[in-house]
Amino acid sequence: MKDVRMSNSTIRQQARDARPMLLSSLGQIWCLRLIALGLVLCSACFAWRSYLDMGLFMNLGTDYALYLSQSSVIDTGHPERLYDLAATDKPYRALLERYNLDPAYRTWVADTVVGPVPYPPLFAWMMRPFTWITPPVSFAIWIVLNVGVAGVLSWRLTQHCGDLDRPSVVLCFFASYPVVLTLYVGQVQLLLAWCVAECYLAFRNGKEFRAGIWLGCLLIKPQYGIFLGVLLLWKQRWAAIGGAAVAGGVWFGGSWLVAGTQAIVAYPSAFGGMAQFRGDDPTLMINWRSIILEVYPTIYGPSGTKLAMALFGLTGCALAWMWRGSWNPTSADFPVKILVTFLGTLIASFHSHPYGAVIIALPFVAVLLGQYGGKVAWVLGCTAAVTPAFTFSLGYSGLISYGDVYQHLAISSKILKVVIFAMFGYYFVQVCGVSCFRALQPMAVREFFGRGAFTRVCQRVDLRWASIRRGYFTAPRWPG
Repeated sequence: MKDVRMSNSTIRQQARDARPMLLSSLGQIWCLRLIALGLVLCSACFAWRSYLDMGLFMNLGTDYALYLSQSSVIDTGHPERLYDLAATDKPYRALLERYNLDPAYRTWVADTVVGPVPYPPLFAWMMRPFTWITPPVSFAIWIVLNVGVAGVLSWRLTQHCGDLDRPSVVLCFFASYPVVLTLYVGQVQLLLAWCVAECYLAFRNGKEFRAGIWLGCLLIKPQYGIFLGVLLLWKQRWAAIGGAAVAGGVWFGGSWLVAGTQAIVAYPSAFGGMAQFRGDDPTLMINWRSIILEVYPTIYGPSGTKLAMALFGLTGCALAWMWRGSWNPTSADFPVKILVTFLGTLIASFHSHPYGAVIIALPFVAVLLGQYGGKVAWVLGCTAAVTPAFTFSLGYSGLISYGDVYQHLAISSKILKVVIFAMFGYYFVQVCGVSCFRALQPMAVREFFGRGAFTRVCQRVDLRWASIRRGYFTAPRWPG
C-alpha cells in the first residue's frame, strides 16, 4: 500500500508540475485565437467605414463593379461587345455616379475608364442574375457567397492541418491579407483557391483526371495554371491533361452557347489592355513587373515588357530544374514543389495582384506540417498573412478617402511582395539543396581548387543546409 500511495502522490505531483505547461499552451492558443479574431473584426470594421465614407465601387467592390458592367452588356443583345471597353464604360460610370461618395472621383472623372475583364464569356452570363437586383444588394449577396466559399476552403484546411488548433487555422485564414483584399474588392479569387486546393488533394490521392478538371477551372484566369499545365505536358500526365481539356471544353463550349462565335473570337482582345507594361497599376502587384518598376521607375515600356518576359522564362527554367526526375505525387517533397510552382506563378505572371496569393493556402499548410516546415517557414507565413492585413485595415484618421486606401494598399502589397519572393527563394533552395550548387560548378573550378578542397566545401555547405532545414542555425564544424 505504501508503494501505491507513493505512486499516487507521484502522479499528483507530476500533474501539478504539468498544469502550468498545459495552461501556458492553452493560453497561447487562446491568445492566437483572440489576435486572429481581432484582425477579422478590424477588417470588417474597416470595410464598413469604407462604405460609410466612400460608398461603393470606387474602392470597396471595385472589381465587382467591373463584373456587373460587363455582364450588363449581354442584356443589350450584343454579346460580341463584351470586351469592348467603350460598351462597358457607360454602365461602369453609372455605378460610380450613383453609389460612389468619394469627392475625389469628381476631380478626375475624365480619367476614369473601365478596366478589362478577361474572363470567358460564360462568366459574364453567369453573373447576369446579379444585374437583376439593385447593385448594393447584389454586392452583399456576392460577399456572402464568397464568405461561404472561404468557409469551405477553411474547412478543407482544417481537415489537413494535423495537430494545429482548428479554430485558429480558420480565423487566421479569414484574417489573412489576400482573403481580406479579395472580399474587399469583390474578386473571384477564393473560387480559384478552392480549385487549387482540390486539384492538389486529388493529385496526392492519385486521382489525376479529377485533378485535371479542377485545374481546368483555372481557365477563368489562365495565368495561374500556366506553369502547372506545362509541367503536366512535360511529365506526360495524360489523365490530368484530359481532365483539364474537359473543363476547358465546358468553359468555351458554354461560352459559345450563351454568347456566340463572335464573343469567343473577341475574347483574346480582352488581354490587350493588360499587356501594357504600366497598365493596371503594376506597382501594386507582386510579380517581376513590379520589381522592375521599383528598381528602374523610368524604364521604357517595351523594354520593361521584354525584361519581364525574360524573367518569366528564367523562373520557368528554375521550376523545370526543380521538377527534374520522375513524377511522384506521394513523395514527401511533392507539397513543397507544388507550393514553389504556384509561388513562381505568382511572381512570374505579367498580371498578378496581391489577392492572388490566396491560391497557395492549402499547399502552404501542407508544407508547414511536413519535413520542410520550420521556424523560418512559420515566420514567413505569419508575416505574409498578418502584417499586410494590419497595415491595410488600420491607421486611418478621420474620413477615409481614395488616397488613404491607396497608400495603405501600396504599403501592404510591398510587404506581401517581399515575403512572396522570400518564400519562393527559401523553398526553392530547400528543395534543390546543394545539388544545384554542385551541378553548376564547372570542372575547371574543381580542378583549380582541388577535388579534396571542393569536397570539404560541399560537406560544410551540407552541414549548414541541414541546420537551416531544421529551422534554426547551428555551428557546423569542418569535416575531417
